Parts: sequence; structure tokens; C-alpha cells
Amino acid sequence: MKPLTAAIAIVLFSLPAGARAQQQPPLVQPLRIIHEELPLYPEQVLYVGVKDGEARVAYGVDATGKVDDCLAIAYTRPEFAQAAVTALRQWTFEPARLRGVPVASTAEILVRFEVQGVVVVELNVSTEMLGRLNSLEVLPTAYRAHELRELDRIPTQIVATPPVYPMNLMKQGHAGNVTIHFYIDETGAVRMPSADAGEDPELMPLAINAISHWKFEPPKYRGAPVLVRADQVFRFLKSKDAAGPSASGG
Repeated sequence: MKPLTAAIAIVLFSLPAGARAQQQPPLVQPLRIIHEELPLYPEQVLYVGVKDGEARVAYGVDATGKVDDCLAIAYTRPEFAQAAVTALRQWTFEPARLRGVPVASTAEILVRFEVQGVVVVELNVSTEMLGRLNSLEVLPTAYRAHELRELDRIPTQIVATPPVYPMNLMKQGHAGNVTIHFYIDETGAVRMPSADAGEDPELMPLAINAISHWKFEPPKYRGAPVLVRADQVFRFLKSKDAAGPSASGG
């Protein structure tokens, strides 16, 4: 039996250090696909009469262009998520660059699985595609990332070391807020941290590096561990009285 491939729609949200929107070169050069593998339609799903589905996956790409982490954040069936992750781990990229230097970045894709269909690769963020991504939030999915407001209670921070704020950056005038978007998985680990574009590119990686090492108690919804989306604001204060950055959750 010939393997069935998925009809796949892909949106890349990628910037150096995981930023979510695009800036103009030469400061930032976004992630670029070099080689991609199409997911195979899971035969075990076909056998039970399921002929379509979706999976949304966040992934990290290191400074060499290799996928170093994948996180399924929504799917209609776990088999679709596994097929998408398996294919994605075989992709290779031209890494994102900051001032010409290769850096790690994050991105997200939406994979639409159909028994028959044309393969479509969408590289630009469109209103239609954003609506497609957001549709997984309201469809009857088997799994999705939760919001903080849905949890039984806000997860307690177990490890929360602040960023290192080098004195030379402070003296050069690098100060202000950096908002980090991330996921807390079922074990309490921080996954896929990303930063808003347009913020200070010198401070952005400091905040991302710090929060990557944070640890929380497992977030719970109705008593069961779940994946949750969260935001964290780091305030880098340029003041002789400030010993370092402060942080506030969101």
C-alpha cells in the first residue's frame, strides 16, 4: 500500500531568539526552510474511519539549522501530532540570524491531514491562515494548550533565576521591558520561549536564556496536569539603584 501523505499548510513564525514577528534585514534574517519531509497519514487512523484531522506543533531550531525541540500544542488525534512531529524532526533550515550571526529561533506549523488532497506550503502569515491556526482553540480537539485562567490555580515557581544584566549594556542605554511568551508543560518545564519583536535585541536573549531554566509546579486543570501558555515580563532598569532586572508574570 502506497503511504498516504498529508495535505499540509505551514505558517512559520520565526525570528532570532524566538521573536514572533518579522523585522527588516540586516538586523534580523528569518528562518528559512532548506529541506522538508511531508508527514504520512497515520494508517491506524484511516482504519477506524477517520479521514481528516489537524495538528499544531511548536518547534525550536538551533543555530546550526537543526530542529532541537518539538511540542504538540493542539491536535484532533494524537496520531496526527506524532506524524507531524516525526516529519518535522527531519526538516533542515537556514538558521535565523541576528546581525549576521546564526541564532536559535522558534516557529509554529499547522498541519491539515486529508486522505486526498494537494500539498500546500504556506510561508506567509495571512488572515485566513491565522484563523486556521486559531480554529484549533474552538474545535473539539483531543488535546490543546490551556490558558492560565482555566487552571485550578496559577503554578508556583520552583526555580526562577533572574537574567544577568551586564553593566556594559546598562551603561549603553539598553533598558526597558522584554515580554517572553512560553509554554509550561505537564512536568512544569518551560518550553518554546519566544520574545516580542521590536524589543531591544541585546536584552531579548538574556530574558529567554533565563526563563529557559525556570521550573514550575505542574499546571493542573480539574486536577490533571496540562500544557499551558504563559507570558512573563522582564523589566531591565537602567538605574544606579537597580541591582538587576525585575520580573512580573502575565
